Amino acid sequence: MKVLRKAFKQSLNPVITSFVSSVDADKHLIKSDIKGSMAHVHMLERVGLLNQAQAADLMNGLTALLEQSEKHMLVLDPEYEDVHMNIEHKLEQLIGANAKLLHTARSRNDQVALDTRLFIIEQIDNLSNQVSTLIDTLCETAAQHKHVVMPGYTHLQKAQPVSFAKVMDAFVQMLQRDLERFADAKKRTSCSPLGAGALAGSSLPIEPSISADYLGFHSFFTNSIDAVSDRDFIAEFTFACTMCGVHLSQLAETLILWCSSEFGFIKFSDAVTTTSSLMPQKKNPDPIEIVRGKCGGLAGNLINVLITLKSLPLGYNRDLQETKPPAIDSAHQLSECLQVMTIAIAEMDVQAENTLNAASHPELMATDLVEYLVVKGVPFRQAHETVAEVVSHARDENVELSKLPLKAYSNFCDAFDEDVFELFDPVKSVAKK
Repeated sequence: MKVLRKAFKQSLNPVITSFVSSVDADKHLIKSDIKGSMAHVHMLERVGLLNQAQAADLMNGLTALLEQSEKHMLVLDPEYEDVHMNIEHKLEQLIGANAKLLHTARSRNDQVALDTRLFIIEQIDNLSNQVSTLIDTLCETAAQHKHVVMPGYTHLQKAQPVSFAKVMDAFVQMLQRDLERFADAKKRTSCSPLGAGALAGSSLPIEPSISADYLGFHSFFTNSIDAVSDRDFIAEFTFACTMCGVHLSQLAETLILWCSSEFGFIKFSDAVTTTSSLMPQKKNPDPIEIVRGKCGGLAGNLINVLITLKSLPLGYNRDLQETKPPAIDSAHQLSECLQVMTIAIAEMDVQAENTLNAASHPELMATDLVEYLVVKGVPFRQAHETVAEVVSHARDENVELSKLPLKAYSNFCDAFDEDVFELFDPVKSVAKK
């Protein structure tokens, strides 16, 4: 360890140095750390803790480091423990002694809280854009197949005819809620902790609202102890990622079933399928299966964060370092899943003839028969029981409902008439609803 050892008489054990270092996670926070430092410099100048020349020198150095980071030229050294000390060291190499002014009225405790918030806000914006793109793709697919009829399912059993577009829209509704969750989480994440210091704030004449405004945050901390220890925003973010992952997993499972020979509702192009190392005829939806599997990792990240936060004593604790990797991993994994599912939906060919055939079994119109009787004045529960008896009779006779004679219907209820046979058209059934 090359930093902050003046009060110690022994060098830190190399194993311990490696163990406490957070550079593997912090490489994802480099831009956030630099931008947060720029906001801090801006505030220090505004309140008079830096003169104009000092602030300009610091800003120029930080701008140069930001440009390097955008070109992926900044490499963090584990000997400097974390992104904060690495950036400060690199800044000193660039501009000299003025770099020592950067940490005025700041602790790594409020600094890492800020960096993580900035990172998560950026990821929320990125993921929200990707969710919106998937929603658009689902809507486009629904519009292209708005007249396609298919069976709807409950308990994985055929239930009633529905439109393919309605099924696509069901997933759109799930993803819309995910967008709302991300937007809601962003509101609470957009609260600046800069100025909280280690936990007690600062006796220097700082103004946290200035750095918050510079960063475009909605607010800044009201309690400095809570500001450095709060990681609710990470838990919220990983939950939103997990919930979105659950929805993608449900979509993936549905598509995997649909593309099987047993269903035959859709086909995927070669662009999103693989084959077997043994069976050359196989065309497997492997990418979609992996999306289904990724949900476990996203849920694991959420549990990781919650268990890390559980029972922590008030104030900053180094355990909080362990909340960064789950958030970073969730953002990365969900981003990949959203991209894959968007491509898969775009590369999906709907087999309209097969879906219609699957929706055409007369028993799928049993509820239409119930509602037919209700319209004719039969109480719903009585109508339900009557149709159940008709269905049972047809099964016993091994005759489809649509081929039972009217006399058989009339034996159960005299409200049945010739027009009952018009109900056994799945396209009309969907249109009525």
